[in-house]
Amino acid sequence: MKIYVVGSSKNKFLPLDNIREKFLIDEPHEGDNIDFLNPWYCELTGLYYLWKHVDDDIVGLEHYRRYFVNDKGKLLSEGEIRKELESCDVLCKEMIFKKNKKTLDYLKNGKKFIYHFLSFLPKNEKDYFMHQFNTAKKFAQCNMFICKKEIIDKYCEWFFENACKFKAKDFYNNKRIIGYIAEFVFGYWLQMQNYNIKYVNVKVC
Repeated sequence: MKIYVVGSSKNKFLPLDNIREKFLIDEPHEGDNIDFLNPWYCELTGLYYLWKHVDDDIVGLEHYRRYFVNDKGKLLSEGEIRKELESCDVLCKEMIFKKNKKTLDYLKNGKKFIYHFLSFLPKNEKDYFMHQFNTAKKFAQCNMFICKKEIIDKYCEWFFENACKFKAKDFYNNKRIIGYIAEFVFGYWLQMQNYNIKYVNVKVC
């Protein structure tokens, strides 16, 4: 089991256990990586590296300020994670909108980039996401997850293939935009694939 906790060398992390490892965005990484795209991809640079270089059976992504925890506020241990995954496919962080709000209301200025991303998808997938954006009142926030590696491999293959279709001019002056898009499509992609999501406690530091 391996969980990357994404941040920079200037950030303060909680003490990490043996299943968690810092992924520092301001340090170079050997082998296949997208370090140079971090201003636009954010924590997805860590996700990409996890996809390409980690072979553990269960993997995850957290932030230096946000961690999956148990009911006592302690970092979820390997045993607790494996127990949770007996009854679901993926652990995520939940974001519930205020009364009468939907995902589309939350997207605000990022709508045009979301729609551009959707333009790369087959019609059935595009229709599914548009339905979710127009009706869903919650989503899986912050690109955080813990799941079997095979699940995230499928997602990464799908997401990065489509994200690569953006041209530099599409997001050059819009920092964090690819990370922003992923934050809104990840949970809905999991649902589209019929994976069972369980939303668990998150500690914000």
